[in-house]
Amino acid sequence: MTTTTRRGARALRATLLLPLLLTACSSSLGDADRVAEETSASPSPAPSPSIDPADFVDEIDNPYLPLAPGTGHHFDGSCTHGNQTMETEVTQDRENILGVSTLVVRERQHCQGEQPTELRHFYAQDEGGNVWYFGRDTGTAHGSWRAGMDGAQPGVVMLAEPMVGEIYQQQFAPGVAENEAKVVSLNEDLAISLGRFSEVLKIRETSRLDPEVITEKYYGKELGLIRSQRVQGGDDNLELADITGVD
Repeated sequence: MTTTTRRGARALRATLLLPLLLTACSSSLGDADRVAEETSASPSPAPSPSIDPADFVDEIDNPYLPLAPGTGHHFDGSCTHGNQTMETEVTQDRENILGVSTLVVRERQHCQGEQPTELRHFYAQDEGGNVWYFGRDTGTAHGSWRAGMDGAQPGVVMLAEPMVGEIYQQQFAPGVAENEAKVVSLNEDLAISLGRFSEVLKIRETSRLDPEVITEKYYGKELGLIRSQRVQGGDDNLELADITGVD
């Protein structure tokens, strides 16, 4: 990677982090107080990343969110009405968004008593290793968004080198998706049906559109998401049950 592209990737990440970090400096507060502050604070200015397609690569190999085409993940859990399942498939498909060739990941989620939802998500990785989220397609106008349209901007869903306390914008589509994430821990121990995992990354997600909801997600190295648990505003949860297409 050249000095220019390396600097460009760092600049993209810094643009996303800086406005959020400036509003999150509350080191004297307890953890519960910080959670309340994060979810009730007035909206901070949306980041405006300057996207250069030359800063992005084809492969997504971030250890916390590897997305190899042909890989599938199956999750089991519970929701308000009973059991729920989620399946994801990393496809070979590509969508050009803001000049960046994004990788399409299909998702199908079914909560007992509700209609299944099917989505397409658009991801890309920069040369620094950060995984970006360029939007989603729900199959209808409701909930769908793409970076570059109607004020929507790409966000970062996984940092190349997460550090505890970092806060960053995951999604910014005004009135549709305005999600932020905070790195809580890099060293969680987690036991699920697939086994016990150490050095697990824990991230807390919030949305300014649903400030009463807090979700904590756990990511294993070379695995990706292994657990999603709503800790406020409901009790939905999912755990990784199976992976297919892995050598």
